[in-house]
Amino acid sequence: MTQWQVEVPPRLYEEFAHLTGPGRKAVHQLLDQLAVDPRGPHSSREPIAGAELRQIATPPTTDTGDRIAILYRVHEPAPGSAGRVEIIFIMSGP
Repeated sequence: MTQWQVEVPPRLYEEFAHLTGPGRKAVHQLLDQLAVDPRGPHSSREPIAGAELRQIATPPTTDTGDRIAILYRVHEPAPGSAGRVEIIFIMSGP
């Protein structure tokens, strides 16, 4: 069982739908990675007071070479429950 629950808000569904197949696969792999460790070495912390916002990006996709960046917030786990990783924003481009 993972100790982190990744939450993608419905407002971002359309953004994910516009990604190419390889782009969606890269994002899926990234979300799997966040479920294991949202503070891994490939992520960076954004300087925002009062919240733990982090950013992580995919490697270049195999079809277009675009990188997909995800901004997310880490919510610490409460005793007896999983922590939450809240996806805030997604951006794709060269």
